[in-house]
Amino acid sequence: MTNVLVFFLVNLVGGVAVLGSYVVGLYIYPDFRNALWGGVAGSWKSLFTVSMFFAAAGYLIFCYSMTISGAADKSSFLGGHTFSILAAFFLFSASIWMPATLKYLATDDNLWWILSVISLWITAASLCLLTVSFGLSNYDGIGTLQFSLTLVGIIWITFHCLVFDAIIWVTKFH
Repeated sequence: MTNVLVFFLVNLVGGVAVLGSYVVGLYIYPDFRNALWGGVAGSWKSLFTVSMFFAAAGYLIFCYSMTISGAADKSSFLGGHTFSILAAFFLFSASIWMPATLKYLATDDNLWWILSVISLWITAASLCLLTVSFGLSNYDGIGTLQFSLTLVGIIWITFHCLVFDAIIWVTKFH
């Protein structure tokens, strides 16, 4: 299988897992929708929401470059399935956050809180590695504008998941 196909499949399965965890979690626990914001309120909530949309758009731009433009096959960085492995860590850990946080809210069991926080930090760490990997790569046939937009996109989602989720949300939750 090509790197592009593996990357596509990882993102297809992982994306469904992340979105599915949100849909199922919010369906099963509708009373916890507001509690999931933790201590984030007011203008912070608006800032988080806007950033979430930019982060999602940034990752979609990254996925476009890696698949449609074939960057996953053209990368000079580490070779093999580096991007697919890092994306799998990102998506798997991101899919754990919602169920772990909801279980914590439902049971008040600290094990679920720890799992929730760990999932956020693994998400952020894997995105940091993905960003560095992309930024340090050379791509034959990928133009400067596309490379720059893709880099900005992956930086935005990394910033969001690291700063807004793993640091600010965790700090404000309690």
